[in-house]
Amino acid sequence: MDKVLKADRRLKPLSSCDDEPAPEERAQRIAKAVRKQSIEVKENWEQLKIRASNWQKQVEKALEKLQELQKVLDDLEAHVITAEGVHTDWQPQLSWSKSVFPRMRRLSDILPLL
Repeated sequence: MDKVLKADRRLKPLSSCDDEPAPEERAQRIAKAVRKQSIEVKENWEQLKIRASNWQKQVEKALEKLQELQKVLDDLEAHVITAEGVHTDWQPQLSWSKSVFPRMRRLSDILPLL
């Protein structure tokens, strides 16, 4: 009877016979799953770095264009200020008005005849 008891001790418990893998096999499965997830994380990280780099390039291009636009607007503002100054200081010259207005009067005299 002692031999039978010793033989029974060598048998696996019923709960671990077919339902649960051995601890070594379970550890291997877990390690494989972790490696797989690690590879996926690495691939996703590389894709994220590429997308972030592309986005950074687009932002830099947009910034360059905005800086160019700002320079053009600054130049335009300077020209407008100069033009406003000239307009404010401008006084019509009498010699010019005397020479243009008689011509205009002559044209108006001609128009009713047409």
